[in-house]
Amino acid sequence: MIGQLTNIKKLFFLGIAVASTKVMLLLFAYFFDAETYNQFNQIYYTASIIILFGSLGFNIAVTRINISSNVVYAAVAINAVIVYLFLQIISAPFNNLFEIVSILLYSAFISITGIFVFHLLFSGRYKDYVLLTMLYSVLHLLIIPAILFLKLSLFTIMPVISLLWFLMGFPKYIKQNNSSFKQFAEFYKVGISAFVINSAVSLALAADKYFVNHFFNLEVANSYTFAWGLTAPMFYIGVIIEQFLFSEANPSKSNILKRGLLLSSALVVIYAVILLVVVGFFPGLLPSSVNSGYVINILLLMISGYSLYVIFHFPVNAYLFKSLGTEKQKSISIVFSLIIAVFVILYILIMQGIIAINYIWLLFITWSYIFTLLLAKIIIMFRKDNEAGIQDPVIEIKILEP
Repeated sequence: MIGQLTNIKKLFFLGIAVASTKVMLLLFAYFFDAETYNQFNQIYYTASIIILFGSLGFNIAVTRINISSNVVYAAVAINAVIVYLFLQIISAPFNNLFEIVSILLYSAFISITGIFVFHLLFSGRYKDYVLLTMLYSVLHLLIIPAILFLKLSLFTIMPVISLLWFLMGFPKYIKQNNSSFKQFAEFYKVGISAFVINSAVSLALAADKYFVNHFFNLEVANSYTFAWGLTAPMFYIGVIIEQFLFSEANPSKSNILKRGLLLSSALVVIYAVILLVVVGFFPGLLPSSVNSGYVINILLLMISGYSLYVIFHFPVNAYLFKSLGTEKQKSISIVFSLIIAVFVILYILIMQGIIAINYIWLLFITWSYIFTLLLAKIIIMFRKDNEAGIQDPVIEIKILEP
């Protein structure tokens, strides 16, 4: 009984910490005008792409490989620069050197801090993790008075905030000191493997906001991004359900999948209905920086597609990582790599203007990608072979957005 209460308490505080990072993003829409809100989203979702590839699964790798912190810093910095150069070539999100350096600094410090903050959670220091995650949200909220009262530029304040987060968390980081080249190579190997499995979906969830905020008109971009902010909690409902399923003593297929599907269906439908009723009947609650008509239309689409995905994805994932061995996970990571490559090429064609789309087609492309990943995972998981038993699994952590 005491153990269950402890787990509930832990889950509650972890949920509050994660929720704070999303509430923070929604609040910007209420305090900023349309232009400033759009500029913030341009910076944030450009940084999100850089952070995903800059971190490259290193949050998992530092828990497996004894590697110097300085090597981690260097790896993140190198990755961040390479990723931004790639973005600059295919879409040129920013052209001013000061703006580019600002985004790189913000992305690098957020990536590095995120890696070591996760290390704290993995090591059982969840209170430190919650504290530093809440600090992340509080520091970002300082952007509001910095813009409204001090008239600072987003490109000035955001790297400062990321540096403060890094420095304030530094005393708590778990530091290691092995910097041999052999360990460095293994560090990348483990990181890439974790990235493919854990960040494949996150890539799509950041890429569509990157595209919409850089290439769509202001009304559509702001409304699409805000509608996503309202939809995203469904994914965190899924994460909570998955964590609950991980705690199950009986790892059988029927127990994990049946219980998971029932829970996710009930909670996701309840959230979706409440959200649509509130937004539909009280559109005045929406901020002036977005178009309420666009938000409602986009929200209806997002809820219909993402709710179906969440209902199936998280129970299936729980069964994969709790009940199946690592050979399944390795097979999935290989197939995921191929799917990611195909859709990256598709996104490049869209950004180059070779394929013209609107927000509806952008949603369908994103859904096609994540449902292809899910279907591939299900086929590999449930095909018959000689594998049996639970083996040392690759830890699956949701990083839906940085």
